[in-house]
Amino acid sequence: MSLIKILGVLLTFNFSVQATRHSHPLFAWETTPLDPINLARLVQDTNTSQYEHLFPCTGQKTPATPNRLSPGTCKVFPGDNDWPSPEAWDAFGKVLGGALIKTVPAAAVCYANTGLYDAQRCSQVQANFSNPYFHEDDPTSNFFPNFQGRTCLPTSDPRSSNCTHGAFPVYAVNATNVQQIQLAINFARNTNIRLVIKNTGHCYLGKSTGAGALSIWTHHLNDIRYFDDLKVDGFEQGGKALKIAPGATVRQVYEAADRNGVSVLGGICESVGYAGGYVAGGGHTPLSGLYGMAADHVLALQLVTAEGQFTTVSPKHNPDLYWALRGGGAGTFGVVTSVIIRAQPKLPVVTSTFSISTSDTVSAETFWKGMRGYFELFIPFTDAGTYSWWVLVNTNGNYVFSMSPFFAPNHTIESFNKLVKPWFDQLTELGIPFTPNTTQHDAYLPAWASTWGEDVMLNAAGGMNIAGNWLLPRRNWENRTKFEETFAVIKRHSESGRILMGYHQAPRNRANVDNAVNNAWREAVCFLILAAVIDAEPLAFTPGLIGAASREFRDEILAPFRAVAPESDGGGAYLNEAHVDDPNWREAFYGGHYERLSSIKQKWDPGHVFYATTAVGSERWEVRDGDQGIQTQNGRLCRT
Repeated sequence: MSLIKILGVLLTFNFSVQATRHSHPLFAWETTPLDPINLARLVQDTNTSQYEHLFPCTGQKTPATPNRLSPGTCKVFPGDNDWPSPEAWDAFGKVLGGALIKTVPAAAVCYANTGLYDAQRCSQVQANFSNPYFHEDDPTSNFFPNFQGRTCLPTSDPRSSNCTHGAFPVYAVNATNVQQIQLAINFARNTNIRLVIKNTGHCYLGKSTGAGALSIWTHHLNDIRYFDDLKVDGFEQGGKALKIAPGATVRQVYEAADRNGVSVLGGICESVGYAGGYVAGGGHTPLSGLYGMAADHVLALQLVTAEGQFTTVSPKHNPDLYWALRGGGAGTFGVVTSVIIRAQPKLPVVTSTFSISTSDTVSAETFWKGMRGYFELFIPFTDAGTYSWWVLVNTNGNYVFSMSPFFAPNHTIESFNKLVKPWFDQLTELGIPFTPNTTQHDAYLPAWASTWGEDVMLNAAGGMNIAGNWLLPRRNWENRTKFEETFAVIKRHSESGRILMGYHQAPRNRANVDNAVNNAWREAVCFLILAAVIDAEPLAFTPGLIGAASREFRDEILAPFRAVAPESDGGGAYLNEAHVDDPNWREAFYGGHYERLSSIKQKWDPGHVFYATTAVGSERWEVRDGDQGIQTQNGRLCRT
């Protein structure tokens, strides 16, 4: 009897139990998951029975293979004796129905040594390298080349030989149904190959890259379905909801919600994959002042686990995963195929954009008095449910503060003007000129589209600077001494000539839920974006330059903010946009939840099929990438 037939006998009952759990609506491509019977038929139809042992799911409680988890053991890498043969890869491609891609770096057309040099196509790559959609439409390209190892950047010199795969996965599965996702997980697990997941590649930490890896590319799974009255197990009342596939972007979700007369919580960057890392990391949103984090409104998910099983995750089904997948990080517990999220009512929004600056009539001292007036009002601003996005720049002592925009959901122009009057009056009294462009919108989508939605470069890709963030808690405003210390750090940061970006926002726990969202978000009134800028052309970046910038970020830029708001006193970081080399990432990114998340990881993925840098369980692994200056994914993945 073949292995497939034996597994069919052993797992038929297990699969029947799994199948009964799908009491939630499914997309058409989710309705035919892999089971032993259709896998046996698939192997037979594709004449790949010789390799059938590479494709089956495992039982829910199958223990991890010991020799794959012992210290020093690495994931199988190209060139190793255990690396699958070309015939095995060919068989894998056949059972996938032709969805397997042998990848080529996007900029390989700029290099003669690749044999792919094409001057016209290279010019197109160069012209589009900062466009997020360029990277999203490529099966392995990612936004931030530092994490890939900078091995194949666009160049005008075809004689350059610096184009290798680096941390780009060597194969990618262009998933268009749940079976292909299951097969990819099974193949990676059964061959001990590194596995990564990519929907858009918009990741500040390089989690969708991995040298020698197989990638699951969910970009083309972009369905969205609206429900006017959906009742999900675990929730007493039904209501309006959207079911979202992992490839759907924030813009697509917003447009679908608007077409149906509702709002939905999402981010400001239009090209981010909504049901991927955005929700998994918690998902801060311009509507946070009314409803909290996006993850707080997830009703259910569909997931493929490390064992290759397709299952529902909700308060009634796999409640531990339901807790973890809402804020506990991406690429960790399985591959999400869809998310059901609660819709919110259609609501009016006021937006206001303006700027203030130093000038011949506005001294730096006066400017900072105006800035103090803004920061002092963060509690009343956030208590009013509002949100902002601003940039503060110092160019040789000339300061410019741009509010782009002040975002006030569920406000009228009259209520907005009343809210900001104390600050605006102060600016006028100080003689600081400003001209607010304040607009009333009848719904969320036009308010978002008129500000962030008009500027795709907000999502600028190809960046090489060292970035991170920090959350500052309400208590730093409620205590006058703490506020003075906090504002002094903000001022010194700007006076040093460094750019500062940020928000006033306070998600709290407005939906009264229990999930894995970082506790720092529950206390925050301020979210700051920080960066160390490397003064060199990208092709001239060296590990030395990058390493120096990373240390500068950690020790000079981030450290003062951490000192006034340590993790033990309400501070923390948004894990989706954090500094990859933060030495205290477990506490800073996960805010007191790490041990519980680690226990859930061990239960559902004891063999560590899923790895992502700074993800739960990643401390058990290391990427042997040599001296890159910063943690990259350009090296073997090995047990510590």
